[in-house]
Amino acid sequence: MAKAKTKSAGTNLPVPQSDAEAEVMIAQLGALQRDQAALQAKHDGVIAELEAAHAATVKASAERQTVILEGLAIWASANRERLTNGGRTKTVQLATGTVLWREGRYAVKHPKMKIEDVIEAVRERIRVAQADATRAGDERRPADRRAAIERISVLEGFLRKKVELDKSAMLAARDVAETVLGVTVPRGPEEFAVEPLASQIREVA
Repeated sequence: MAKAKTKSAGTNLPVPQSDAEAEVMIAQLGALQRDQAALQAKHDGVIAELEAAHAATVKASAERQTVILEGLAIWASANRERLTNGGRTKTVQLATGTVLWREGRYAVKHPKMKIEDVIEAVRERIRVAQADATRAGDERRPADRRAAIERISVLEGFLRKKVELDKSAMLAARDVAETVLGVTVPRGPEEFAVEPLASQIREVA
């Protein structure tokens, strides 16, 4: 029985004309896939080495920056009276950059209270505000009622849908947040910072 010939589906598309040719092409495909896997493995290895080297370089740079910043902070603290002209300013312009003392950032604190306890305390404040709104409405005090409703809205904003504290909302409304039992919103300590001038970096690089 004569073997059926398969025509090429495209000018440059090789199509086997026999089982033997198909077997050869399968072997070729396997070799190509093997080589591709080897190349990919080599590529991945090179990338891993580059990433490791990059991470080490970045870490060393970060550590060096920390050392410099800590040294500058000690110097600035020792000379703060002179640098700030007796405390009249918190920003000092030097030839290569600026040293400054930034205001500390606010942070929501609830020492000795679990998140669940703070959530319940917020809910209690909501209940109190709701009662205030109802009472103000009954007594025809529209301004007080509006204030209570606004306070309810702010307090409800402290609780996300998953019933967890939204500390960003609490930071934005510190005065209301601090009416919740056990919650304080103190300002953190000053942060010392250094801002190099880009035009001077090249001279010491």
